[in-house]
Amino acid sequence: MRFRAPFALLLALHLAATPVAAQSLPDLGDVSAATLSETQERTIGKAIMREARVDPAFVDDPEIADYVSSIGNRLLGGVEGGRRDIDFFAVQDDSINAFALVGGHIGVHTGLIALTQNESELAGVMSHEIAHIVQRHQARAIHGQSKAQLTSLAALALAILASRGSSSSQASQVTEAAVASASAFQIQNMLDYTREHEREADRVGLTILERTGFDPRGMATFFERLLRANRLNEFKGAPSYLRTHPLTTERIAEMQDRLQGMPSRMVPDSFEYRLARARVRAMAGSPQEAVNAARNQLEDKTVVRPREEIYALALAQRRARDYVGAWKTLDPLRSGTAATHPAFELLAAQILNDQGRADEARDVYRAALRATPSYRALVYAYLELQLATGHAADVVADLDQRLRAGSDDYKLYEIQARAYAATGRQIAQHRAQAESHYRRGNLAAAVEQLEIAVRMKSNDFYEISSAESRLRELRAQLEIERAAEKALKIS
Repeated sequence: MRFRAPFALLLALHLAATPVAAQSLPDLGDVSAATLSETQERTIGKAIMREARVDPAFVDDPEIADYVSSIGNRLLGGVEGGRRDIDFFAVQDDSINAFALVGGHIGVHTGLIALTQNESELAGVMSHEIAHIVQRHQARAIHGQSKAQLTSLAALALAILASRGSSSSQASQVTEAAVASASAFQIQNMLDYTREHEREADRVGLTILERTGFDPRGMATFFERLLRANRLNEFKGAPSYLRTHPLTTERIAEMQDRLQGMPSRMVPDSFEYRLARARVRAMAGSPQEAVNAARNQLEDKTVVRPREEIYALALAQRRARDYVGAWKTLDPLRSGTAATHPAFELLAAQILNDQGRADEARDVYRAALRATPSYRALVYAYLELQLATGHAADVVADLDQRLRAGSDDYKLYEIQARAYAATGRQIAQHRAQAESHYRRGNLAAAVEQLEIAVRMKSNDFYEISSAESRLRELRAQLEIERAAEKALKIS
């Protein structure tokens, strides 16, 4: 499960960087002359993310997604001039990479999480990407390009994206045709940020790290290890992050110079970081490879085994369908003197359900939700179990209460749609599905669902009028979106 080469190229293209030698680059800090406005950036970003969210490599795991978002949102608190609206997400990919997209989106590969040695290193990479967005490097990098060139760039990117669902040979043909029809820019030159942009992202990123309580040295130490590992050929070729964010010894030296003026700080890793890293490691490779890796990690320890490493083994054993072994491994984490964690309770309930012990799993879910009612992964798994065991009416009642509180969670609306379908409420089903699409940025699909709803015959005046009212609202938004896309010639 990875963003394949064509889609990875799309993401890189939307960084929209020009060659280092570009003559018309505005002064750093001056964004008034940028070719793309913030509204245009958001329009392009939404178009990309609509497709990214349905790619198999997009991490839909709420525990990993919530952790990545929590770190990103903490870092945004250190941005000068107030918070920016940035969306953080994870990509299931073993390569060491992270990337910023036009419109305020940052993706983090699971391989990057697994490789970092502490939380400040991960935060360092993410703060660097945040700096690229808040300094508007993508928009500034295309300053001076003609409208025709921008049109070709967008056409190339979207054509490459369209090839994602084809077979390998078809994808290759579509991609080659797209490159030809879109004037085939010198792509490699467009992949890399300029040296000035990278230095500025280093400077701003270090400041963000220092302001938000992380160790600023985390950025420098991670980049140093990447550079050193690349030279020693410890990776298969250059790490992805080095290809899209070229490092130099001069940049490392500049980071070290800036760190001289910052106070030394020992920052312990959060338990959530350690769990997220254990989780992505347990997801890597085949199930048996993950089990072997987890066992080796535990055997290397001469002290009390860290809880997250035991958790990783239990996760890997569940992947390998060794439910008895997984339960035995997990048990000390739930019955020891230390307080349990909702991640451990979630795994326990999942293992029980895997063994056909749905009633026991339900009891574990309910107890865990009483302690941590907002833990998304628990909520999803519990509602899914309720649906699977014929309790759709209870799911409808549960979600009525949760969504009335103002939740903006597309997944809850998706589950609600399935619960309505199971209880025979078809209009409500399409309304809920529309809200799910809307919150994933797919206005066209949301409108389509509401159009289906209003065509249905029903004596429920409230359901029909609610669907009609929402349809008028979303149609108006869709017209605005399509006008913006037409102006950019990306639709």
